[in-house]
Parts: sequence; structure tokens; C-alpha cells
Amino acid sequence: MKRRLWWFIIASVFLAVVTLNWRPLTALADYTISDYDVHVDVQKDGSADVSQGMTYHFDDDYHGVFNVQDLQGVQGAQFQGVATRLNGGMTKTARAATTDADNTYQLTQTDKKFRVKLYRSVKDNDELRVTYRYRLLGVVTNYADTAELNWKIIGTGWDEPLKNVRLTIQLPSKKVQALQAWTHGPLVGKTTVDKAAGRVNMTLPRNPANSFVESHLLFPTSVTPLNQRKSSKQRKAAVQKQEAALATAANQKRRRQVLMSKIIYGLALAVLVITVVAYLWWFKRHPRNQHERPIPINHSFEVPAVQPAVAQALWRTASPDTKALSAEILVAAAAKEITLEPIAVKRQPTVKITKLQPISNSFLAHCFDKIAVGNELQLDQLKAYGKKDQKGRLNKWFGHWQKTVNQVVAGYQDKANYRLRNRWLGFGVAVTILSAIATLAGALISPRTTLITGIVAVILTATTWTTAIINYRRITINTDEGLALVNQINGFRQMLKDIGHFNTAEIGDLILWEQILPYAAAFGLAEKVAYKLAVDFGTTALATGIGVYYPIFFANDGFDFDLSGALSNSFSSALDASNNASSPSGGSGGFSGGSSGGFGGGSGGGAF
Repeated sequence: MKRRLWWFIIASVFLAVVTLNWRPLTALADYTISDYDVHVDVQKDGSADVSQGMTYHFDDDYHGVFNVQDLQGVQGAQFQGVATRLNGGMTKTARAATTDADNTYQLTQTDKKFRVKLYRSVKDNDELRVTYRYRLLGVVTNYADTAELNWKIIGTGWDEPLKNVRLTIQLPSKKVQALQAWTHGPLVGKTTVDKAAGRVNMTLPRNPANSFVESHLLFPTSVTPLNQRKSSKQRKAAVQKQEAALATAANQKRRRQVLMSKIIYGLALAVLVITVVAYLWWFKRHPRNQHERPIPINHSFEVPAVQPAVAQALWRTASPDTKALSAEILVAAAAKEITLEPIAVKRQPTVKITKLQPISNSFLAHCFDKIAVGNELQLDQLKAYGKKDQKGRLNKWFGHWQKTVNQVVAGYQDKANYRLRNRWLGFGVAVTILSAIATLAGALISPRTTLITGIVAVILTATTWTTAIINYRRITINTDEGLALVNQINGFRQMLKDIGHFNTAEIGDLILWEQILPYAAAFGLAEKVAYKLAVDFGTTALATGIGVYYPIFFANDGFDFDLSGALSNSFSSALDASNNASSPSGGSGGFSGGSSGGFGGGSGGGAF
């Protein structure tokens, strides 16, 4: 129960970190847009000359790009042209045409919007800079007490994020002391009001897809004296009140985000520290059991007291593999449960297994129940079944057989030490995961916090894994009896590996070697041992001495067959088949949320 609670806390911290860093996912296009620059020159008559530039980075072939400007809320527009620059080359001015020719554009304009479709063929990895120029009429309204410009300079029609955004609004006068400006959009943006230059600059590292950026300006009516768009109403106090409310809400949201970020970061660090302390405390209270390792045996000629699959699992310190399974089939043949006969199917070597009596090996028993025709099973049939085994039955049968072998192996293992060794690995994994979460949580605070946390996390993780690996290797997972057995198995395997240095006829008779061959198969040494037996005993003696195995390893000169390999291939076939702060005082401010109702919300663009 405590472990479940602990992992619930870790999962909650991770979910919170991911949630605060999450951005809505949109369909990925084969291009990105960066260096989005808009320069707005406000004129004395209340109109605005606009230069709108952006750089496309393409990952595929495209015919061109398009741009839409929303005109609702203004008194019209005059499109002036578009220019392009491909891969940093010369700037080219596009011409109006209806032929879809390269570097031409088509303009569609209504009272609500205009749309520019620019034909400019690009290929994968091309970079295209596009600059649109146009004049918007009636963007400023002169009220009785102030002039106002309220404009969504970036509309919600961009389906891709805009990176490195720079927006500039230049008034026709300088030294505009009463200039006030507010910006609405992502809270990470920055607004700078230069009253001496009569200019407002807005910067944003990234504007998410389908998100607007709105600029709201107040300045004296003397700045736009020729403006015909007028109103006798008082406007300034209402705007300042509205913006103060939006700024207050934005600052409250920022404070909540900062507080939540600090809480998550602190919680991530706390979980990491508590986890390290808890593991170290547990290790101190649970020392490893000491076992005496026997003196290594170089070569042992004694047949292990356990079955070949168990011997292999103890030697490998892992579950038995298909070589061990092939060894068990040889044992079944020696026990007269089956017979083995090499045959050729379509000129390819395989083996036919004939069932004589009930089979003790569970995997082979399932194969006869589900795959065999009558009492005969060919390994090519096993391969064919594996390729069609969408439900992974072979996996299940093999896993069940492995489990029965592992249960026998467990009797020679120190369960406490085995768990302790796994606990050290778990310690390394837990520290790695929690260190990564803490570093990610640091990104919610600042880049500096991320860097410092990351450095500490790397040092902590490296130290933890070094300590874990050292202790993992020191812990003996076998009992005293198990260590003695493993030592004898290691010596026995080394003897088989070095079989070329011995005269097998002097070591023992063929009856002994009939018992040994399954172990050689389990260790992947059957072919080597069989060859040595043929040299030392002669094929005539082998044909009568180990008649059970003779057809597999020695009969039919030139007939090359590997039983273990055939099983491995069959099983592999089955595997292939189964898965900045705002000003609340009413003065100029930085980015805040909400909207002040500016025009241009439907503007956007893309590529085709």
C-alpha cells in the first residue's frame, strides 16, 4: 500500500510538470514560420502603412504561400505588393497575374478581408522570406479626449506557431508624452513604449498556433490631425479602466503560475531527496547475506545433478532459452518419449519428431496437441505455425515452460539477496526518473534553475548508478548449495568448450556421452562435441552406442542440421507475428490576457 502511494505521488508530480509545460497539439505541417516581423507606420490621416514579413522553412515541396488580412473594424485596404527572397538570395518583387506562374500573386479582396495567394515553388529544405506591403484605412479613431488604435496585429488564422515575433508601431509624431500601450496575448511577451520616438515595440519568442496578439494604443489626437474617423465621446478613462482590469487579471494569473511552479519544483526535489534517503535507510537495515564462494573448477567431468535447462539457467543467471529447449527435446528422445529423424522438405533440412508416449516437456506437448498431424511433428511445420501465430500461443507455451524451469532454479537461490540486488537496480532507475522530473520542473522556474538542477541531477544519478552497480556485483544470489552447483556447472561447460584438448574415449564410454550431449546442446556446444566424439570413437561405434542421437548429429554424410537453431528460428517467427508583469494602474503595460476588442482577429496565413 505504501509503495502504491509513493508511486502515486511521483506520477502526480510528473503529470503536473507535463501539464504546465503542455501546449495544444495541432496537425504538423511540413514547414515552420520564424522571424515574423510587422512594422506599422501610422499616418496623420489615421491610416497605417504595413510591412509584414516572415520566413518559411520547408520540409517538403510546396507551390507557394498565402496571407489573409481581416478588414472588419477598419475602412478598407490598399494592397501594394509582395516580395520574396529564396535561400538568402536576391529579393524579387512578385507581379499580379492569373496564370499561376512562379513569383506571381493573385489578390482577392472584399469588405471583410483580403487574401493574397503567392505562387513561389519551393523544395525540401528551402527557406523563403516573404514580405507583404499594404495600407489599412481608418485604423485610428479620434475621440474627444484621446486617439485610439486597437488592432489584433496577429490574428487567429495562423495554423502554425510563429517564432521570434517582433511587432513595431511607429506614430507620425515624436515626443508623445501621453502615449500609452497595452498588449494582449501570451504572458511571456514584452512591450516597450518609447515616448520620445513615438514608438511601441512588442517582442514574443513564440506565438502558439491560432492565437492572437493584440495591441491597444492611446495617444493625443494631435498626432493624427487629419483623421476623418472621429467621435465626440469620451474614451480615455474607459480604456484605462478596462486595461487596468485586464492587467490585474494577468498579474494574478502570473502569480498563480509562479506559485504553482515553485510548489511543483519543491515537491519534485522533496520526492527526490526523500526517495534517496529512504532507499539508503532501507539498504542499511537490510544487509546482504554472506555466502562463501567455492574455489573455481577449471574442468569438471561430472554430469550436473540437474536437468540441462536448469543447468543453463543457473549458468546464465537468466531464464532458459531455445538452446535449453532443444536440449530438453534430446532428453525426451533419450527417455523414449519421442524419436528424431532428419528429413528434407523441398531440399531444406528439417527433422521429424514422432511421439511414442506422453511427453513431459510442456512446450513440446502443446506443439503435439495444436500443431502436429497425428503423432508426427516436423520443425518446418512449427516455423509455419509461428508465422501465422497472431495470438502469440508459442510465446505463452514457451513462457510457461520457462517458468517451470525457473521454479527449480529458485530453489538454489537466496531470495533475500535476489530481491536486494533488484532493489539496487530499482534505486538507480528511481533516482534517474526523479532527477529528470526535477530538472524538468526547474524549467518552470528559470533557465538558471534548470541548469543548476540538471548538473546536480547528473552528478547524483551517476553516483547512484556507480554505487548500485558495485553493490549489485557484490551480492551473491545463490545459496551455498547453489554456488557449489554453479561452480561445478561452470567447470563442466568449460570442459565441453575445451573438448578438443581431451580424448573423449578416455573420459568415459558412449553411455556417458549420451547423457552429456543434451548439456552440450543447452550450452550451444553440441556440434563441437559431436564432431570430437566422431573423431575419438568412430562412426561405427556411435551408430550403436548413441543410437538415439546418431541420426541427428552423424547420419547422412553432408546433411547439416542444427536442432537448437531450428527451434530458435521457429520461435523467432512467432515473435515476429505477436506487439513579464503588466501595469494595473491604467498606464502602459506588458502582455496580458483577454482582449480589448481590436480589429484583425481573423488574419492569418500558411502554405499550399
